[in-house]
Amino acid sequence: MAKSATDCLRCSDTRVFISVRPRDRYAHARLCDCVSSPCKTCKSTGFIVEQDSFQRDVAIVCPDCEQIKQRVQLYNNARIPRRYLNSRLNDQDRDAENEMVFDLLGSIFRLLPQRLSNRNLLQTDSEDLKGMVLMGPPGTGKTHLMTGFAYQCTISHGISCIFQSFAELLSELRQGYSDGKSDMEIIEPHLQTDILIIDDMGKGRNSDWELSILDMLISERYNRNQIIMVSTNFTESEENTLKEKIRNREKTESEHFIADTISGRVGERIHSRLKEMCYFENLLGRDRRIGEDELDD
Repeated sequence: MAKSATDCLRCSDTRVFISVRPRDRYAHARLCDCVSSPCKTCKSTGFIVEQDSFQRDVAIVCPDCEQIKQRVQLYNNARIPRRYLNSRLNDQDRDAENEMVFDLLGSIFRLLPQRLSNRNLLQTDSEDLKGMVLMGPPGTGKTHLMTGFAYQCTISHGISCIFQSFAELLSELRQGYSDGKSDMEIIEPHLQTDILIIDDMGKGRNSDWELSILDMLISERYNRNQIIMVSTNFTESEENTLKEKIRNREKTESEHFIADTISGRVGERIHSRLKEMCYFENLLGRDRRIGEDELDD
């Protein structure tokens, strides 16, 4: 079947083109060249007039230009690392190892659109609407799925989202101290966004300061009843959690490994709140960063 003139292979008909710019840390979204200018729908006013159920004229944001511009801005605010500019939740990415995660993300997405008309509903008490703690070894695709989730939130549903590496947040906080900023000044955008994704939770030295920052983020979002998504190499079982190599400083003893569970890594307080806020799901399997040829060896 031939494609119509409106089909765009460059943006897959999303009207949003994702690319990376030189030296930029994050992927960048812009309107695709297939978007008409001026807009044929609203004549570039940004609004169209429709009738509501009472036959009254109501002005709404133009879905063919202004709404797309808003979603482009949401994606750029999400701060998706440039490595993951192509992350989506496409069916071709689904396999036996991650299908349960796909199903759970699908369940979450089914609840999101009904809340678009009133964003405050994202903060109502709803046992059905939860986030996710995605646990598993390095290389199993956790970050790919989470950045794909962020793409779907911003571009497909128009929901604000921030993707935040925990190590990068700590680095920004340290820099903020040098600039005279408080913790809350830097963290506040993470509390205002509809959905916060914390990547690599538990990574680092696990110092009291690091845990206090994590506790602040999760406790504030818990108290506001906001959605949080997490990826982590630490699981709830010592059998499949990340094993870290520890070496004696004086090198008088041989190296040994410790296997922290997620509760041991972040503490019972944070773990307890996450258990209430999120579904916990293991993503086990092969290291997807290793090429197929290497796997066959």
